Amino acid sequence: MTEATYCLCVNLRHVTTPGCCRLLEVDEWTQIGSQFDVITCLNLLDRCDRPLSLLRDLRAALAPGGKAIVALVLPFNPYVETGVVDHRPTELLPIRGEYFEEQVMSFISDVLEKNGFHVERWSRVPYLCEGDLNQAFYWLDDAVFILSSKEDGS
Repeated sequence: MTEATYCLCVNLRHVTTPGCCRLLEVDEWTQIGSQFDVITCLNLLDRCDRPLSLLRDLRAALAPGGKAIVALVLPFNPYVETGVVDHRPTELLPIRGEYFEEQVMSFISDVLEKNGFHVERWSRVPYLCEGDLNQAFYWLDDAVFILSSKEDGS
């Protein structure tokens, strides 16, 4: 699972059963040379500086037959929270379209398939996120994808 929120990471370390999973630091999981049966990347691609690099790392870290679960808020509006001055990502995801369905199709064909993924399933789900001074929370649309590597014969 990819998660950079400090509080959630601390809680995950306390509630996981030893031996059932490994929790790794945000920059550590690509360095250890392991492959994983399942990797989750939930609502991160629009918030990280290098989403294309993250997708390449994710695919490289999938074990044969492994699955990736990727969630992305649409409509796509990238905003990098840390590490850059202007809050714009260094790498841009080439997502086209104005409407949810158009952006899903573009994400599949222009991003996922071109980066070696096969989409097994996808779904539109509600996503509630914390608000700001104007609104307590926001109701957004999430696209959740179950992915495998094209190298697995998909």
